[in-house]
Amino acid sequence: MTSADAASRSTESAENEGGKEPPRILRGLPWLVWRQHRVAFVTCLLLTAAGCVHMLWQRGTMTGFLDRARATATVELAEVFDQKYGEPFQNATWLMSMVPVVAGVFLGAPLIAGDRERGTVQLVTTQSVTRGRWLAVKLGMAALVTVVCSAALSAAFTSWWEPAHDLVNAGEWSGDNVFDNTGPVPVALALLHLAVGAALGLFVRRTLVAMGLTLGFSFAWGILMYGPFRVGFAQPRVLVNPVEEGQPVLPEGAVRHDNWTVDAQGGLHGFGTCFNERTPADCRAKGIVAERLEYFGYDQMPGMQWTYAAFVLAAAVALLALTLWWGRRRPL
Repeated sequence: MTSADAASRSTESAENEGGKEPPRILRGLPWLVWRQHRVAFVTCLLLTAAGCVHMLWQRGTMTGFLDRARATATVELAEVFDQKYGEPFQNATWLMSMVPVVAGVFLGAPLIAGDRERGTVQLVTTQSVTRGRWLAVKLGMAALVTVVCSAALSAAFTSWWEPAHDLVNAGEWSGDNVFDNTGPVPVALALLHLAVGAALGLFVRRTLVAMGLTLGFSFAWGILMYGPFRVGFAQPRVLVNPVEEGQPVLPEGAVRHDNWTVDAQGGLHGFGTCFNERTPADCRAKGIVAERLEYFGYDQMPGMQWTYAAFVLAAAVALLALTLWWGRRRPL
């Protein structure tokens, strides 16, 4: 019998003697890991439930407002919507942007570093439970809580945002406040931050140091993975107009990627090449014959998000596997 099983059975016996029902869902090592981190796990689950309820309630009130406004053909709908729901959406996007940070700093970083710092790991490695199993259960339970919380929040926020996707942030869905907070992206980012926090905790052995480094990683990731990187996962569509017709009109729901001017040989020039000329004839005199618009359609957004999420998730899985491998083979 392992020490984990013995601890579990002794606890069950004590609860039986007190007339209480023993826990039925978790046994052995998973139960001990839950008990060890239950404050962090339960806090995350409760905050997730509160956030989902709030966003779904906001969605209900917003859809009613939009139905009434669109039925009356409100001319200034965008302005009225921004006044009424601009701040709630801004607060919600801030909340969603904190999901990966919380997963990395408050779940991932203390997960292993706490045991190393307190010396608990020394006790674990002297028992019949192997280090590999101990690490796998800890990482697995933390990952499960992370997936549940981030997926629930993402689903709630996405369902709130979709009916007003053309109004929120002026319809600019490629920015991090929308792209990173809807669909599968929040789940992948949360898992990556969890993996980074756990790995740093394993290597530096100090909880506060690991938390600080994980927070630094979050800032660095936001800078490195800025908008231009995200839109690199799809091919922009193109519209071309003769200079006499001016700039092509952006399709509904699309986001602008870039503008060019085109010469008679098909060469591309910067948008400013024919910006100050007063007439199309002036542009043609400079050799510019057409205006070119590159954009991403709204229907391309899911594919871009899933591709980006797959890239992030692959990095997270690789880092978790590295952490498990290192923890099994190196002294703790």
